[in-house]
Amino acid sequence: MSKQRKTWVLLSIALVLGGLGLIFAHLWHPYELTVDGQTLHVRTIAFSLRALLRQLNYELQADDRTSMDPDSFSLNLPMRLCVQRTRLVEVKNGGEEFTLQSSELLPSNLLQEAGILLFPEDIVKQDGAGIDPNEPLAAGMDASLQFIPAKQITLEIDGKPHVLYTQKATLSEALLEAGIHLQPEDHLSASPDTLPQAQNTFTLAKARSLAITVGSQTISGMSAAPTVGEALAELGLSPQNLDRSIPPQDQPLPINGQVTLIRAAESIALTKDESAFNYTYKLDPDAELDTTSVMTPGQLGLVVTRQRSRIENDMVVHTADEGSWKASDPSDAVLGTGTKVVVKTEVVDGQTLEYWRKVSVYATAYHPSEFSNGALTRSGIPLTKGIVAVAASWYNGLEMQPVYVPGYGHGIIADSGYGIPGRYWIDLGYDDENYISWHEWTVIYFLTPVPATVQAILP
Repeated sequence: MSKQRKTWVLLSIALVLGGLGLIFAHLWHPYELTVDGQTLHVRTIAFSLRALLRQLNYELQADDRTSMDPDSFSLNLPMRLCVQRTRLVEVKNGGEEFTLQSSELLPSNLLQEAGILLFPEDIVKQDGAGIDPNEPLAAGMDASLQFIPAKQITLEIDGKPHVLYTQKATLSEALLEAGIHLQPEDHLSASPDTLPQAQNTFTLAKARSLAITVGSQTISGMSAAPTVGEALAELGLSPQNLDRSIPPQDQPLPINGQVTLIRAAESIALTKDESAFNYTYKLDPDAELDTTSVMTPGQLGLVVTRQRSRIENDMVVHTADEGSWKASDPSDAVLGTGTKVVVKTEVVDGQTLEYWRKVSVYATAYHPSEFSNGALTRSGIPLTKGIVAVAASWYNGLEMQPVYVPGYGHGIIADSGYGIPGRYWIDLGYDDENYISWHEWTVIYFLTPVPATVQAILP
């Protein structure tokens, strides 16, 4: 090979190597990679974000968020790259639980992913502490959120609807929170102590100031009644006999609140002095079990005094007592407690029951895992579906009695508990696998055969 040719070969090799070096230098980039808020500085050659992360031994998940398409090929990736990794988020809403796989940080958006929309006064908690649903959570960490929805109250005030959202326990507290102050004369469709449910509808008629002219006297008062007559009645000025009002009694309250009541009547007042009678109870074999009969009616003792008054424009011009008389002497009553057992039939849950007694009871439920002793019942039978517990005061007379409870089915009384003071109570047994919580009023049917001894009055 000639010297000149060797020179060209060496020059070509040098140019190729130099070009490769320039390409390498161009592709060997420093990157600032932020993962869940933590910044890493790396220098490498990568043609996509996914390839770069694989060099760092991290495989992107489907729900991870990235600052660019992770599979987009580029010879010149951005110098700053961001990755927000997905993680498990548990959302509790009352008795429901949802588990999400998400990289979202805002609690409000996470709740929306769980199908929950936030309304005013809703509460969101993390690990038992209230949080701002629009403040981001810590990135890359599993989270547990609890959603406590506000109660919605649709309140119609004097015919105009208003919608309130509240976490308050009572209706009066919710109204006060909304700046609605109740007056004693206001007409609210429910008691102020009502415990609002999830959705509620109430009406409120606000009281108005009234000036009632009766003769030469003017009486001021407040009323939310729809008519003049009802307002006068609320203020203790109900028209009597020949009385009339301006405006008439069946008209709405006037805008200016001025009402004139013209009295024209003669009144007779009867004062009754009553003497109460006592009750005694006896067993009544002719009355059905769990019923009360009147074996001997009682009678009040009554003394009546009569007074006649002449009233003109609300002024008494003449009064005369017309004496007193004894209308009756008191006589005690005798009530019968039914003891007669009557076997009846009834179709319940699609099947015909033959029973001799049915009682309204408050039902709860229990299952073996609540106990550390293997859940043995008082009868010795292991706790399972079909075991029904009653108060100890019922148990001795009803042990192994077959029963039926709507929505639960057949069972036998084989256990006892403390019960609930002031209520007839039963506890419905379940296996752990099919446990259903009960907290409601229901009916228990005592099925045939009838036991040899029947308590006339359940304790």
